Amino acid sequence: MTIEILMPALSPTMEEGTLSKWLVEEGDLILAGDLLAEIETDKATMEVEAVEEGKIGKLLVSEGTEGIKVNTPIAIMINSNDELKVETDLMPNTTTTETQKSKSKDETKENYQIEPNLSLITVREALRNAMAEEMRLDKKVFVMGEEVAEYQGAYKVTQGLLEEFGEKKSL
Repeated sequence: MTIEILMPALSPTMEEGTLSKWLVEEGDLILAGDLLAEIETDKATMEVEAVEEGKIGKLLVSEGTEGIKVNTPIAIMINSNDELKVETDLMPNTTTTETQKSKSKDETKENYQIEPNLSLITVREALRNAMAEEMRLDKKVFVMGEEVAEYQGAYKVTQGLLEEFGEKKSL
């Protein structure tokens, strides 16, 4: 089974972006939450996370490609045991760079030793959890900003806060 990884809309107004850097290589096994790429918009450069686990079958867009429309396929993920079988005429005419191909997996991923009863979370999740904890402990604490509530912030740091705390604490 193949899954297309699409150029995400990192804000409600985003129409296109630049794939600044791949953080994975073809053949890499990934888990949900692993960082895949850095995407540059007109406002910021943000990291994109995997939402499912699998193996990177093909990187369809090379680093530095500009003007990639939202929802355009940028990579193909396959089950970790499958081999990629994709029609070449369905793929964009971009290829990965030799520099990117030569990076070793050790340069982009580190080995972590997790102690028992601890789990590895992203910085985004840690920030969100800390904000939620403070909002639970102190009734005076609230979050306010552009796109913070309804769109969960540009970096999705406030994801779920509107649902948990309502409109009075998440503006």
